[in-house]
Amino acid sequence: MDTQLLELIYSLKELTQNLINRIDLVCEDLENGEQIERLTFWLEDLSILTESVMILTQNNDLDFDLDLFNEKAEILLDKVEERDYLFVGDILQYELKPLLSYLDGSIIHG
Repeated sequence: MDTQLLELIYSLKELTQNLINRIDLVCEDLENGEQIERLTFWLEDLSILTESVMILTQNNDLDFDLDLFNEKAEILLDKVEERDYLFVGDILQYELKPLLSYLDGSIIHG
């Protein structure tokens, strides 16, 4: 495996864990009716994660159901646009957090 792919895998692992750890804080903000700034940053990082996962799955360096993940992410983005933050919190906690945890466990250490 070349150095760039290995670095991408390590970065993906770190980003995945970071996103998982931040979900609870994002949900707290949403439940308390606070500004969605934390959610905005989380979504930006999710976009980076998605691009990394796409590269690694295309190279067969990662076995992950990208279609399912994209489906959940699309629902999340739709609900963010609709400002349905209660639903957004549920998607984060009960749909994306388990998928991210599975992804974290799927990432092979070089």
